[in-house]
Formats: sequence, C-alpha cells, structure tokens
Amino acid sequence: MHHPLPCCVILAPDADESLRSLLSDVLSDMGIALRPWGGEERPDVVLALVQREDSVSRVLQVAGNEAGPAPVFALLPFEDERLRRLAMSLGAQGCYALGTPLESLKGLLRSVADAWRTRGERGEAR
Repeated sequence: MHHPLPCCVILAPDADESLRSLLSDVLSDMGIALRPWGGEERPDVVLALVQREDSVSRVLQVAGNEAGPAPVFALLPFEDERLRRLAMSLGAQGCYALGTPLESLKGLLRSVADAWRTRGERGEAR
C-alpha cells in the first residue's frame, strides 16, 4: 500500500546523527522516507529544527522556501510554550518538542494525510 507521505525533509545540517537516526526510524515505521535537505524531490512535509529563540524566524523562512506548498513543522529543542507560540506565529503549522512522546510527532504527520483525504487530494509539492 502506498503511504500518503512518501517524502519528509529535516532542516538541520547541524542536527546530530542521533537525531537523524531517531527521526529516520520513527518515520520509516510510518512508511515515510527521510530525505536529505536540498534534494531535487519536493517534500510533502518539512521538519525545521529550531535551536534557539533568536533563530526561529530565519529557520522557518528557509524551511518555507524549501517546502513550497508543503506544511512546515518546527522541531523545538524542549517543550516551551513561548517558543511554540513564536514558531506558530511565524508560520509553522505545528511543533514537536524533542524529548516528548513521539506520538505527538506521529500525530502531526498523520494530520497532513488526514487533511489530504478530507480534501480528496494528495500533496502536489513535487
């Protein structure tokens, strides 16, 4: 069966290998491929790693440029409501705080597939 989210991009050239490995495992369990940043394939979802509050605007702007019409979810270094609100106000469609249950991240990704099914479409981001 073809999964509705075949491509996902992590925005974080500086993300350590353990984070890439964790995301790769979680996403592959859902049937989603983790793709390298800057590839030719347009993403269905972009995961943008936000390291600090002062970088949120820049990170989300770059992620939005890469994402095209795809949703951008901010990966936060820890749960912080102020940082979450800032990311959402700057265009993130959702946030996941590292170190919190992975079901939250999975729920964000499922919400994209659910939205496509509801609208009777699939992402045309390619």
